[in-house]
Amino acid sequence: MPRKISHVLITPEAYLSHEKAAQETRHEYIDGYVVAMAGGSIRHGKMITNIARLLGNHLVGKPCDVFSSDVKLKVESAFVKSFRYPDVMVSCEKNRTYDDMCESATVLVEVLSESTELTDRVYKSAEYGHVLKATNGEYLVIDPDHPVIEKRMWHGGRFEVVATYHSGDVIRLDSLKLDLAMDDLYPDEL
Repeated sequence: MPRKISHVLITPEAYLSHEKAAQETRHEYIDGYVVAMAGGSIRHGKMITNIARLLGNHLVGKPCDVFSSDVKLKVESAFVKSFRYPDVMVSCEKNRTYDDMCESATVLVEVLSESTELTDRVYKSAEYGHVLKATNGEYLVIDPDHPVIEKRMWHGGRFEVVATYHSGDVIRLDSLKLDLAMDDLYPDEL
């Protein structure tokens, strides 16, 4: 389970200053609280690498970048202010304000783990929905242990699961004009 570090509210500026100085540990910021990032498994890391590689190969020569777990995403809405580290993020920002953070994204990906599943499915989904509304982007929630991926996006005025993919299926990312084969994401399952 991610461990809350701060027990008192801190400002976004104090968080960003602390995070820039932190060398060995990353933290997320959620409405004034700082939470340490959980470590991952080899299977989790392989899934992140697979999707980042496939997205990166598709985006060569295009004005978008792929980041995996090392660049923050700023989320700001009427409901929440947070800084998250998505497992994989595609950002097509033209003029970035920061060298370590994106303010918009087109595709966001979280690979589930036992300790982060609730956060990824509920809290991050709500936060990411605010970011992706502006780009009509997609959020993929990936189960690393079973070939199951949920695609969430804005549909009918709500941010919701619009498709669930299984072995043999092809994931369509309309925002990037890209089809991804499930079997390419889960090569160990074949």
